[in-house]
Amino acid sequence: MGLVQLKYNTGARQLLIVWFGGDGVIEQAIYGVQDGGDGGILAHSPGFLDAWRPAVERLAANFGERPEGVACPGCVFAQPFPDRQVVVVQAADQGGSDGRPGALAFRLLLVPARLYDRLGGDPFAIANRFPPDWKARGDLPSLEWTGEPPPARTVEEIQKVLNVPHSATLLGGVQALLDGGRLVFERTAPDAHVLRSLWALLPTASRRGLWPATFAFSNACRFHAVVVPRAEGPDFADYIDEERAGDYPAGRYELQLQTAVESGDQREMDALFARRSQRHMLHLVVGLLLFMMAASLASLWPGPPAAPKPGTAAAAADQPKLPAAEACPPLDGPQRRQLVERLQQLGRLRGVAVPADTTDAALTDGIEKIDAALGPGEAGRDPGRLHDLGPVQRQLRALLWKHGVADYDAPGLEPAQVVVRLQDKMGLK
Repeated sequence: MGLVQLKYNTGARQLLIVWFGGDGVIEQAIYGVQDGGDGGILAHSPGFLDAWRPAVERLAANFGERPEGVACPGCVFAQPFPDRQVVVVQAADQGGSDGRPGALAFRLLLVPARLYDRLGGDPFAIANRFPPDWKARGDLPSLEWTGEPPPARTVEEIQKVLNVPHSATLLGGVQALLDGGRLVFERTAPDAHVLRSLWALLPTASRRGLWPATFAFSNACRFHAVVVPRAEGPDFADYIDEERAGDYPAGRYELQLQTAVESGDQREMDALFARRSQRHMLHLVVGLLLFMMAASLASLWPGPPAAPKPGTAAAAADQPKLPAAEACPPLDGPQRRQLVERLQQLGRLRGVAVPADTTDAALTDGIEKIDAALGPGEAGRDPGRLHDLGPVQRQLRALLWKHGVADYDAPGLEPAQVVVRLQDKMGLK
């Protein structure tokens, strides 16, 4: 199956993809415009999977349509990707004979999440290691990450980062990111310096769950920190701009980092960069509590019931027919916003506050709140904990099955439509 053609007003896009398979092995491919004008894979190494094509197309499309007169000589951004990977993207205009920007090419590094974590959640270091070959065609070799992760940050390096007129913007921006905010910078061209500086100041654990872009034509990917030509519209309604970042209230991390850097205290700075993220700490606390509860209940548990005989009703208990996890591509920006709106509407009808955040974690949290509010399933149906089912699409279908929606497995339903069917089934208007 060929890929759809992607075009800007000033030319066609091409896409170069590189995948880190296994533990450091890299597979790569190029997506672009064929000689006949159709989009497709122009070159690839042996490990590139056809199953990734829809996600690649969606990622390129979400970069946005080029505003008139705007060029992109080179930028880097990062996003989560299917199969527990992180995609680190380099994008650059390839130029035309008439001096105009011409085709915009994307070079993607698909990094296994474990490797991305080991490399400190630094997409810029990863992009630097593998410069793109924009003219590559035909068979491509597999690559491999060799050597140690990027070296630890030194006080001297961070002092240089903060020795700039806009240091207040950097420090305030870092504190805002750690507080759950998102940043936007308006520029007519990519600004790698401001994003790399922010990443140099962040704790390593926090960097692993934040997604930057040194430039993009739109914010359909909902970056945590992004540079765009114009920050207008609903996609930026909850973003903190450059001026507000400079005036952001000083927080504990910001003050401690500034003190450590100004005093040249390498040990204190290392401790700040090594601190765990709030999400990681929450997972540890929840895991510990669950373990303690399980240990307390184990002594009181009467033991498992006898296994039912084959052919009995219990042995053939109804289970939901869910799509495979790999058949559930990441939701794009509009899909996420529509789903949140429907979940919030259903939540209000059941007295549940659903967060407005559109990340996978926030969507799962909202779905589980709705699940708890709706109560037990029909005829004792129980799909288990929804967040254990993986992608949001599987969680929603399981929730429909739990409450007896007959066509819970109907193909082609958008996530927001699934919530509407659940609302209709429960008689909530």
